[in-house]
Amino acid sequence: MKISLEWLREYVDYNEGPERLEEILTQAGFPIEDCQQVGDDWMLDVEITSNRPDCLGHIGLAREVAAVTGAAFSIPEVTFSEHDKDVNDWTSVRNDTPDWCRRYTARIIDGIQVGPSPDWMQRRLETIGLRSISNVVDITNYVLMEAGQPLHSFDYNRLDGGHIIVRRSKPGEQMVTIDQSKLELNENNLVIADAAEPVALAGVMGGLPSEVNDKTQTVLLESAHFDPLCVRRTSRERAMSSESSFRFERNVDIEMVEWASRRASGLLIDLAGGKVARGLIDVRPEPFEIRSVNLRRARLKTLLGIDIDADHVENILQRLGFKPQVNDGLIRCTIPSWRNDVTREADLIEEVIRIHGYDQIPTEHKIHIAVTVPDKYQKTRAKVTQALNGCGLFETVNVSFIEDHYWEPFAEKGFEPVRVKDMSRKSNNALRQSLLPPLLIARKRNQDAGNDHCDIYELAATHRREQGQVLPQETVMLGMCVDGELRRLRGVVEAVVGTLDKNAVLLLREKELLWAARGTGAELLLDDKVIGHIGSVHQKVMDIFDLNNAVCLAEIHFENLVEHQGQAIQYKPFTRLPGIVRDLSLLLDDSISWAQIEQTIQAVNINDLQELRFVDIYRGKGIAADKKSLTLSMTFRNDQETLTHQQADEYQNRILTALKDDLSADLRT
Repeated sequence: MKISLEWLREYVDYNEGPERLEEILTQAGFPIEDCQQVGDDWMLDVEITSNRPDCLGHIGLAREVAAVTGAAFSIPEVTFSEHDKDVNDWTSVRNDTPDWCRRYTARIIDGIQVGPSPDWMQRRLETIGLRSISNVVDITNYVLMEAGQPLHSFDYNRLDGGHIIVRRSKPGEQMVTIDQSKLELNENNLVIADAAEPVALAGVMGGLPSEVNDKTQTVLLESAHFDPLCVRRTSRERAMSSESSFRFERNVDIEMVEWASRRASGLLIDLAGGKVARGLIDVRPEPFEIRSVNLRRARLKTLLGIDIDADHVENILQRLGFKPQVNDGLIRCTIPSWRNDVTREADLIEEVIRIHGYDQIPTEHKIHIAVTVPDKYQKTRAKVTQALNGCGLFETVNVSFIEDHYWEPFAEKGFEPVRVKDMSRKSNNALRQSLLPPLLIARKRNQDAGNDHCDIYELAATHRREQGQVLPQETVMLGMCVDGELRRLRGVVEAVVGTLDKNAVLLLREKELLWAARGTGAELLLDDKVIGHIGSVHQKVMDIFDLNNAVCLAEIHFENLVEHQGQAIQYKPFTRLPGIVRDLSLLLDDSISWAQIEQTIQAVNINDLQELRFVDIYRGKGIAADKKSLTLSMTFRNDQETLTHQQADEYQNRILTALKDDLSADLRT
């Protein structure tokens, strides 16, 4: 945003040079990118952030200078005599899109003479890089750069019927803009139309047929407020950018619309010899809603860490236009129409320190950092990730959006994911309801890169909206993807659970899963509570993700792991004493699970039993149909002395007795 120092002085009592102005604006949060002398004037190129459209004009920046310096600030008073004929006798405005056009005003100025602008106006416009065209066009540009409110002048006599319709364009409709671009419009474009055709692309650029020229005698002056998103979409779609669209995209001040119209009308009278029709057409679906935000003095001190004099705080807010009202430590501020960015208490505190000066906050040579003890969630996360890394899994961070054909194999019929409204994400706009599809996508990328063996996991949020819910439920899940057999993945899950509670018993209960191969899907149970599910991926799902090697998946509700905290594993040094390994092949009923065997052996309570490991299952020739042969391996070791085979025999016999009594197990020879 380029400004003229001479022009700025018209609104604020500032008599110093450009160097001091650079300091003032930089302190207020508007750095200067360039400063050049242009004749007797100075041009300053000011960086304006997207949340401050009120400063895209000289008046807005003059207000900031006045707030920092305390200098007097004012905007020009506009008065003019009006034509006897009422504006409604000339024209009318119909707004068919109140959601895209919140305000539209129209004035008629008759009897103008198009010609050159006066030297002072040409000089000011040229200082900020605008070429003078004619008095009518220059006036709209002048008010634009003065107030930040875009205007447009139509040649009234070239409007079919002389009336204005604000509407969506019709598919296939065409128009030619003032830069002679031929456009084919669509229903997502907002246009200003007369009785026959579009005469302007709303907020972006006017149309060539209704452009003001040397023969223009009557002008219809538009001053409006258009929806920022609508203007931005059209501007990007058409690759057309203008000073007007730049401001509309950032949300102009809706209350400045009428003042800008009056200001331009007054200048048209003075500089073009016109006469304004009586009255104003002001189409406004909803009145401006006055907002207020409270500021607590105690909160001001807490957030800034310094004391600022109460009168000074009130004075700053007053100069910024917030009209503060103080009541027992609470400052109630009325938010002016030009400050759409101020919505909460923290915004007001930022305004105070911005004007007071960030350099007023004292600095210390030492930084004091309070150490916070990790909470339960963080501790659990650290343990779980350490266990997964120890099992050889690598952590992945995947995109939260996926394509429909990837999530559909994991969702029940009728399920609809949460989607983003902005359809610019047309290919993958669905929020993931599970971590499993992104893990398979990551597995496919590794496969394509030549990494044939890849075990991965992710700990992240999923989003799922159940029937009847308005907002989606965010749930943190732990997803795992492992190559090979299912029992290997089960071992990983057991390692994770065992890290949190060495005495925990993880059970699997068969359950048919949409994505799992038949007979492999199961629920994961911890203390009789379902914490997740596990299974081998079905071949149809493998084909969807184009995977070559068989993989297994598991997904766990991480909250269940956080809640389940038992006796942690105690690590101790390796013993140098040898152990004795005994393998047993047991003949059991087919319905007996490994968990039952494990529980029975642990109940014998042999301290020297260092490891119990599942080896194999056999069903077939020589084994009854309702039986199975299960082989397990036991390692006995004592940290203090070398065990004898007699001691190992005694331990083995005690275990066999328990298995026979509890599970009717026989030793298979």
